[in-house]
Amino acid sequence: MRYAVIDISASSLSLLVADINGELTVQFTDRETLSVLHYAEGRKLSERGIRKIAEGLKRLKGVAAKYGAEKCYVISTASVRNFENYEEVERALKEYAGVELNLLSGEEEAFCDLTANSGAPEKSLLVDIGGGSIEVCDPSGTGSSAFLDYGVIALKRKFVRHTHPSVEEARRIKKYVKKSLEKLSFGTPGEYESALLLGPVDHAVSEMYADRFGLKGEEPVLEYDKLKKLRNFLVTSSKRSLLIVKIAPERMDTLVTSVVALCAVLKYYGIERAARSPYGVKEGYLLLVAKGGREDKETPLLLAQAKPEDGENS
Repeated sequence: MRYAVIDISASSLSLLVADINGELTVQFTDRETLSVLHYAEGRKLSERGIRKIAEGLKRLKGVAAKYGAEKCYVISTASVRNFENYEEVERALKEYAGVELNLLSGEEEAFCDLTANSGAPEKSLLVDIGGGSIEVCDPSGTGSSAFLDYGVIALKRKFVRHTHPSVEEARRIKKYVKKSLEKLSFGTPGEYESALLLGPVDHAVSEMYADRFGLKGEEPVLEYDKLKKLRNFLVTSSKRSLLIVKIAPERMDTLVTSVVALCAVLKYYGIERAARSPYGVKEGYLLLVAKGGREDKETPLLLAQAKPEDGENS
């Protein structure tokens, strides 16, 4: 059966269309840049922000139908979960875009990450640096997961006065993340040999790493010492904005904070090497739905006018 899931995250709306017949086979992906942070009014999402999300959801619903999705689900994680007017947002998106919103808790996000990466190498740690939360998972060891109930948006609000953190602000972020991980008591520093990085933030970090160190071709393996050099460049150099604009302009507000947080997580666990995983929350979510592990609300789709050939990707 062909499934579609649309994820409302802190910086984008992203669509995944996939066939699931025991295993998941990606058929099409799409993404629309939309920074939820820009439409926040205090702890609430503005009416304009709700309308912008609704417009993007309607477009992606049409794309899902075009690519032959039989079932469609719309999910949101901490990016919407943390707004005080969440119930208002949920009602408005149903009215404006005809979607049924399924809200994932931090525990559910982490479990989706875990499900999507069940075949990860031994002694690897999954790390998902998100806008509203940070997940860590142990797929090949205990099979457990945990999360910090804040992400880069909260870190930026708490510690960063301007667009990017200063040296002192970065130091405070690192200290805060370390203390949070100590309280979380998940895993033991030194027991993991590598990390798998999940999510769009980690994709941007991986591309920036490759560009900075002149790597071409295959997905790079990130060495912690070089990643730390990249972090220092992003924190101190006047040329950092040029690199961000080149790689991930939509993450101008949060990318440096994301790299600082990622380095803090890797340092805490003593991990020297990391690579990006192509599988994250959306893939894990669809696998759970297809196997009956979740019974969430479906979003109806209009009948597709034309169905492209299977396997066509964006």
